[in-house]
Amino acid sequence: MLLSKENIFLFFGILIPASMILPENTTALVLVLFLLTTFWLFINKKILFSFDRYHIPFIALYLVYFISSFYSENVEEAKQKLAIKVPLVFLPFVMNLYLKNVDQNVKFKILRNLVILFALSTPYFLSVGLYRSLKSGSLYYTYPETGEIISTYFTYVGLSEWVIHPAYLSIWVGSVFILSLFLLLNNYKKIFYVIASLSLFTLLILLQSRMNILAFLALFFITFVFYLIRKYSFKLNLFILLGIAMLGSTLYRIAPESIKGRFSDLSSLKYNIEAETFQEGFNGITIRLAEWKCALQEIAKRPFFGSGIGDARFDLENSYLRNNFKYGYREKFNAHNQFIETTIATGLLGLTALLGIFVYSIFYSYHCKKWHALLVLLYIFLCFLTESYLERQWGVVFFSFIIPLLLESELALPIIKNKSQKI
Repeated sequence: MLLSKENIFLFFGILIPASMILPENTTALVLVLFLLTTFWLFINKKILFSFDRYHIPFIALYLVYFISSFYSENVEEAKQKLAIKVPLVFLPFVMNLYLKNVDQNVKFKILRNLVILFALSTPYFLSVGLYRSLKSGSLYYTYPETGEIISTYFTYVGLSEWVIHPAYLSIWVGSVFILSLFLLLNNYKKIFYVIASLSLFTLLILLQSRMNILAFLALFFITFVFYLIRKYSFKLNLFILLGIAMLGSTLYRIAPESIKGRFSDLSSLKYNIEAETFQEGFNGITIRLAEWKCALQEIAKRPFFGSGIGDARFDLENSYLRNNFKYGYREKFNAHNQFIETTIATGLLGLTALLGIFVYSIFYSYHCKKWHALLVLLYIFLCFLTESYLERQWGVVFFSFIIPLLLESELALPIIKNKSQKI
C-alpha cells in the first residue's frame, strides 16, 4: 500500500536529511508535512501512541531553554532561538511513533538509504563545485563581501557553503560513514559498501572540518586497537600498529597543502587575543581557546541558570569586547562548543539536560550492544566539543532525527547478534 506507515516513514526518512543539501533549505516545510502526515495516521489508528525514556532529556532541554526566555531581555532573539530548537520536542517523539510501529527491516532500509544519499552527495557537490569554478573562471572560492580567498570550490566552505556549512554536512557524513562501515563488516553487498564508504570518506576529507575528521580517526583507531587486542598477540599488534603509524605519516606527507594546512597549525597553543585578523593571531584551536576564555567568564557570573536564551549571544559578544577580542567581536562568533554554548544560555540546568541525552543514549547503546549507535553517539559527542551545532536548524534536526533512529535500530556485527532489551 502506497500510503502505508512503512512507506511514509521511508519517504520522510530520506527526505528530511535530503532537504539539508538541496539548493533551498526546505527542511521546515518537510518537517511540517511529516508532522501533519503523522497526525493523520495517528487519528486513523494506523500508528499507536508511544513514548520512550530518551524523550525526557530532549523535552527537559527544550523546557530549560523555554524557561530561560522569561528572564531574557532580548525577547525577539529568544523567540528566534526557541523556534530553531522546536524539533528537540516533537521530532524524537514523532520518529518514535514510527520506530515502534514498523519492523526492523524498515529501520534497516532507513540506515541504508542514508548511506546511499550521502555517498551520492559526493559527486553531487563536486559537480556543483566544477560548475561554480567554471562560471567564476577561478579555482578559488572567495567571500563575496571581502574578496578573501577561503578555499577552492572543491574543499571546505567552497564545496558546501552555498547550501550548508561544512561542519554540519561533516557531522552527517561522518555519522553515515560509520554506519556504512558497519554495513560493510556485516557483508551486506560488500563491493557496493566499499564504494559508498570511499565516497563518504572522500567527502569528509574534502570538507576539512578538523574535529569531525579527528573524531572519526580517534574512534576508528580505538575500535581497531580493541579488536586487535582481542584477536592477536602483543607482538603482532605492535607490528600492525607501527605499520599503520608509518602509513599515516606517509599519507600526511604526500597530502595536498590545502588539506594538510588545516591540521599543521594545531601544533601551537599561543595566540594574540587582540589580533585584528585570524592570520595575525590565531589558528584553528587557539581561536576557540579565546572564545572559551570569554565564554567561561560569562558562565561564572550566572552558573546555575545562565544568561537566558535571548541574551546569551549578546553577553558573549560583550565579553569579547571586554577582553579586547577584536576579531571575535567583529565576526560575532559563537562559543564553538555546544556544551559551553548551552551553559551560557541556561546554566548548569541546561548542561545537565544536554549531557543527559548523551549519557542515557550511550549507556543504553552499550547495554543493548548497539555498537553502531554507540560509535556514532561518541562521534557526535566529540564533534560537539568544537562546534555549537544546536544553534542552527541543521544541527537541531540532525540531533533530533539521528538519535531515535540509532537507539531503535539493529545493526550488530555477525559475532555479536545479541538481542537488545529495554532498560
